Amino acid sequence: MRKGNWNFEIEVGFMGYNRHKYRGAFPDRVEKVIKSLVKSPCLHLFSGVSKIGDVKIDLIRPEATHNQDVFEFIKSDEAKRQWEWCILDPPYNIKNREVELKDYADKTPISASVPKRRALAEFFRKYCKNVLWLDQCAPLPKGFIRKKVWFFFPGGYRTIRVLSWLQNIELK
Repeated sequence: MRKGNWNFEIEVGFMGYNRHKYRGAFPDRVEKVIKSLVKSPCLHLFSGVSKIGDVKIDLIRPEATHNQDVFEFIKSDEAKRQWEWCILDPPYNIKNREVELKDYADKTPISASVPKRRALAEFFRKYCKNVLWLDQCAPLPKGFIRKKVWFFFPGGYRTIRVLSWLQNIELK
């Protein structure tokens, strides 16, 4: 018998289209799912051009409320606010970095960095009740359960995206 929580919803569908010039923008269907769930207070890490979230953190995008490194923000956030929701869509491990990530200020995939994964997990455990994480994998930090997972198929030969809704079992 498998250990852990395997009682979560799964939804599979087409990813939709990115209707922005910025390659990292949410495709329309992904954005629709996220908007249907999140409520204030909402923190958006690696926010890019997104307008979702009360506080948006991105290195260089003018749409962000704070232009700074995500990991500097989570270390120095003086208020240590409690977030009902945190959204993140970090860079992926994409092969053709010059073409596919040319607009990104930071091209480092979180999945390839143990220190970055640990820093995010610790921050989430302390300050976030719900996390929506869009990636090419389905992370599950300690202290969280999966509430729902969406598998978004982009079509063609492009990589699937996974949106994980993680719920903090330590924060009530």
